[in-house]
Amino acid sequence: MQPQLAELFGIAAAAASLYAAQSKTIIPLRAAVIAANCLAMIYSFLHGTYPTFMLNAVLLPVNAWRLHGMVSLIRGIDTATKGDMNVEWLLPYTRPKNFKAGDVIMERGEYATAAFYIVAGEVEIPEINESYGKGTLLGEIGLFTPDGRRTKTVRCKTDVQTAVIDYDRFKELYFQNPEFGFRLLHLIVARMQSSRGLGPSIVPT
Repeated sequence: MQPQLAELFGIAAAAASLYAAQSKTIIPLRAAVIAANCLAMIYSFLHGTYPTFMLNAVLLPVNAWRLHGMVSLIRGIDTATKGDMNVEWLLPYTRPKNFKAGDVIMERGEYATAAFYIVAGEVEIPEINESYGKGTLLGEIGLFTPDGRRTKTVRCKTDVQTAVIDYDRFKELYFQNPEFGFRLLHLIVARMQSSRGLGPSIVPT
């Protein structure tokens, strides 16, 4: 009876793996891979193939952590859209970059390749004679412009700490889960509308 039971778990693991292989978005893919890991562990244990058991035991928490990260990202966008429009949920996908007072973070007319979140410090935009501080997201609209060029210059009034997210990272997140791109665009529009009456926190650059 046990060999037959083991084969059933093996077939189920193979089916979950096939489902994962044809999944077009990352959340169902990760969920299917986690199911395949669990089923393969049971199959390997019943068959006594412990190297395979150990391999899936290692892969299981890795896939679970990555699934948790994507689900948290989507939830973060939802919360921001319905709440204070904060974009700190993007920070795990960024890299730090610091600037000195007087440095130009981005210049009008240059190709846009990244967005910048101001962690600390103050910047100015000469074209509109406005200053922005902590919590400002700069440059992500360049991802959606037809020619991909900056429309404004951003210069540091003080030493500035930023969190940078490259457009390639944005695209990676989008293609892994198109829902991310849809909700990000929703958030950008909501923040632009909010900024008209509640003080600017997003700047088309």
